[in-house]
Amino acid sequence: MSSPRAIYLAAIADCLRRIRASSGYNTDAGLAVTLEPAPVVSEDGKPVLSPVWERQARATDPAARNKRMTTVAILAKVPAAYGNAQGVLDMIVQDVETCLRDQQFRFPAGYDFPQYQSAEPIAASAAAGWVGAVITVSGHIPIHS
Repeated sequence: MSSPRAIYLAAIADCLRRIRASSGYNTDAGLAVTLEPAPVVSEDGKPVLSPVWERQARATDPAARNKRMTTVAILAKVPAAYGNAQGVLDMIVQDVETCLRDQQFRFPAGYDFPQYQSAEPIAASAAAGWVGAVITVSGHIPIHS
């Protein structure tokens, strides 16, 4: 039996796997989605997306007292040349936001759809050959499955 967090992460990963240029996205990062507890971050220049459980807290809404507010950090790393790094960074953040839009049906009953909270770039050297971001989303999930 999977934990509620594992179910939530798997549903987010299903959304991320939709990111393919052939489906109208800017990148093919959805071809390389990995899950915790051991997210695989590629060293070979290939893209990677990894939803990672960041924190959990008591629900702030009294109506959700049998749930936990769960925050997930989506780690995104994609290849980029120095000259187009900012543009590629913008594209991967847009892809992640877009792939989560209108996907409530991928989440089981009782699970909130993840809501966008923030995005932060991951610092890399100019010659690294990649750009990255952490896109943070959150939603309520059941305490027990």
